[in-house]
Amino acid sequence: MVAVDIPHFVVDRARVNHVIERLFQVKEETPKDLRSKDFVLEDGQIWTSWTMKESVYKKRQDTFPTMSRGLFTKQLSDGQYQIMVRGYDKFFNVLETQATQWPSIMAETQGPYEVMAKENGCIIFIAALSEEKVIVTSKHSISVDKSDTKAHAAVGYMWVRKHLASVQLGEKDLAAWLFDKNITLVAELCDDEFEQHILPYVDKDRGLYLHGINFNTSELYTLSVSVVEQTAKEFGFHSTDFQVFDTADQVKEFGQAMQQTGVYHSREVEGAVVRCKRKGMDFMFKIKNEQYLMYREYREITNSLLQYKDDGSVLVIEPKKELKCKYEKTPFYIEWMRKRVLDHPEWFAEYKANKGVIHVRQEFEKYWDNGRL
Repeated sequence: MVAVDIPHFVVDRARVNHVIERLFQVKEETPKDLRSKDFVLEDGQIWTSWTMKESVYKKRQDTFPTMSRGLFTKQLSDGQYQIMVRGYDKFFNVLETQATQWPSIMAETQGPYEVMAKENGCIIFIAALSEEKVIVTSKHSISVDKSDTKAHAAVGYMWVRKHLASVQLGEKDLAAWLFDKNITLVAELCDDEFEQHILPYVDKDRGLYLHGINFNTSELYTLSVSVVEQTAKEFGFHSTDFQVFDTADQVKEFGQAMQQTGVYHSREVEGAVVRCKRKGMDFMFKIKNEQYLMYREYREITNSLLQYKDDGSVLVIEPKKELKCKYEKTPFYIEWMRKRVLDHPEWFAEYKANKGVIHVRQEFEKYWDNGRL
């Protein structure tokens, strides 16, 4: 018996149906802004994945049917539609949009402000295929082969089973609960043996970090972080650090302190995600960690400069246009990286396959800290 008890949410079926019908209309009217793909699942169900052009989230927030980033739907036998997987609404960094300017946040949002660490991996959705089976998806895709070690959704499914086994539960236990509550679990897949991003996740830190639970509704209704933490413990997932503030001023102070140290609760993180209310609805925004963004700039520039020969050897190419470096350390990194490709080519042998990314960055930081540049 699952100990996590959450309220049942009465879905407005007419509203859901209207939103999905509108999505089909928008797809026909502006196919460059919206596309869909059907997936035939193991039990014969057909689920449709919806993918919106990134610019739509900023430019058409008030006119687009939904801002969900990660959405899977299906048509029922009576012709009506149902949401099967529901991600968050696209959310933005502070200062990135009008709604995420600090004056707007102060004036238009209400607490409590739930601030959660932003783990550095790829997003994974976990929902019910039936009362006995779960389905795991990436942002827009479902793996037909659940044993595919190169597919995000398949690796996510493998980790779901591992986490459940760690607390003596099976897939059916989770599936029945998800099916009954009509919810989607949102997690971050962090596993350096599968794919490196910017920050390290090795040994016991590998796996799925649960950071959200959404009702499968057209508008965003996401559960509190305390319920998310309880659910993570119940099903064996990694918990995601969080803290709760009463005011937006406290959130701003927290963000400023994180920028000074580059860490959250003594850990390097991508940043923080804030949940609160705006105009009576669930609202989210993020505070990006500048140190992380600098590390990401190293990675993007390295990828743009590396070239591999047919024999597998690696070299640094001259950029076709001047590289744009936001951070003052980046030019020094580029100079250092060029030398390391010559004397340590093995560090870069699989860089573009997301292997060695963290090691290269850490080696540069050692050089920098030792004053060798």
